[in-house]
Amino acid sequence: MVGWTVPYTYVLLIVGVLFFSAFLYIEVHVAQSPLVPVKSLSKKCSFALAIVGCGWSSFGVWVYYTWQFLENVRGNSPLSAAAQQSVVAASGFVAAMSVGFLLHRVGVAVVMLMAMCAFLSGTLLIATTPVSQTYWAQTFVCFLIITFGMDLSFPSGTIILSQGMPREHQGIAGSLIATVVNYSISLSLGIAGTILRQTDDGGQNVLGSYRNAWYFAIGLEGFGIGIALWFLGLSMRGRAAS
Repeated sequence: MVGWTVPYTYVLLIVGVLFFSAFLYIEVHVAQSPLVPVKSLSKKCSFALAIVGCGWSSFGVWVYYTWQFLENVRGNSPLSAAAQQSVVAASGFVAAMSVGFLLHRVGVAVVMLMAMCAFLSGTLLIATTPVSQTYWAQTFVCFLIITFGMDLSFPSGTIILSQGMPREHQGIAGSLIATVVNYSISLSLGIAGTILRQTDDGGQNVLGSYRNAWYFAIGLEGFGIGIALWFLGLSMRGRAAS
């Protein structure tokens, strides 16, 4: 793992920011048929993208450092670590099957808030798990809960974008959500890696550095919950006005 002392680290960061800025400028001011219709995004779509970005960026940190925790700190083999996480198949199935019911009953804004709460709860559990604690306590519960964050937020965000964009642009809703998911995971892992490098004391504080990365994810989730509450408040106000 390299740090900021290596020149290509910050050079590539600067180049990436410049390319992204150029992309946004061309999409908004130059392109006649933009790949991402930024001008067509409603306020509801912006909220959805921000919530999904916060949730999935924290999930990227959670999943990477949970594997590291199981293997490097608890000493589990890769096969054992995979077996411990197999419970997500069952909980993910339940979460995916409940999305339609929840969206119909409580609405998209509430489901997005529930997803962020699931992300936060799962990360809090693993971030405070003692090394010697049994798997069936916090770790098992963490795996049960965290999948609800994934399987509630992605379809809800896709629905919000599909409903909030003009008909001719609705087809890109799913791909835009997927793009935000992938980019947010990459960015958050980069920042978490920097946190890890600065706090592991040269490999003497491995567990503490993992926890610091999870605390960063918890901060993202708290920010996402704030956005979700704001979105819920606007949604309730809109229904009351109508």
